[in-house]
Amino acid sequence: MNNRKKEKTTFKSEWQRLENSKTLPSRIRNLIKIEFKEFEENIIKEESNFVKKITESIYNGDCYIIKNAFSEKFINDLKNNTFEYFKNKPSSFHKMLENCPDFHRIIDKEIGKKYSFKVCKHAFYFFPWNKDELKIFEKINEKWRLIKKLMGLKFDEFEKNTPKDGVVDRIQVVQYPSRDGFLETHTDPYKFQKFFISGYMSKRGKDYEGGGFYFLDKKNQNYNVEDFIDIGDLGIGYATVAHGVDPVNLNKEPNFDDINDGRWFLGLYSNQSDEVKDRHTGSALKD
Repeated sequence: MNNRKKEKTTFKSEWQRLENSKTLPSRIRNLIKIEFKEFEENIIKEESNFVKKITESIYNGDCYIIKNAFSEKFINDLKNNTFEYFKNKPSSFHKMLENCPDFHRIIDKEIGKKYSFKVCKHAFYFFPWNKDELKIFEKINEKWRLIKKLMGLKFDEFEKNTPKDGVVDRIQVVQYPSRDGFLETHTDPYKFQKFFISGYMSKRGKDYEGGGFYFLDKKNQNYNVEDFIDIGDLGIGYATVAHGVDPVNLNKEPNFDDINDGRWFLGLYSNQSDEVKDRHTGSALKD
């Protein structure tokens, strides 16, 4: 008789089992809503039944909307403070190398052709090794740490890293301007961060009309999720599930200088830095 205590099923062990036995998901299966408080309690407890249920769900293509992760005030302050902080700073570009500063870049359609997948947006980048003048990392990390644990990582994985360490955390605040703003259908890099993590900063019907975030379903049709989300929600799913952003306000001229123009978004990602040769990146869907 084997008297050894059965090993506890953890997020890390369950991901190892799934990823060794199944192919990566590529299309959304279901969209599932869960309140942040319930999500937080289950992640912290890490009970075997929940671990198995949610990891298998996500690995089969289910994507989750975590309701009320942030207050609407925090999100609005983040948008306003980001816009004001960079308003008088020139648009610039910096690779993720040692001492990379926080910066913003207006990526119009021509510049956007140079990226791994086509894009048009105004992107604002924040890194944890810089002075956190807007005081955003502490509040965001409270939520990000739970998702890191769900991915089988340590709560604070990568937080202290700088580019020479290979993988670094980056917060990206994005304005997709009216008419021209979009993100081509793509998959995200998954080796170091299994999920995409989307923070929702605008509300369809209130801040903009039409378009927005979508997945591809198993029929290769766009599965738009904007009607299911509110400001302050977080969206997660396996990084290889195809997704993108359609243009909003199609009859309105884009205006990168107007904070109220278009759709705003918060992206959380642990990237391989540019200190890494042939780093792992996402890719566009060419079909």
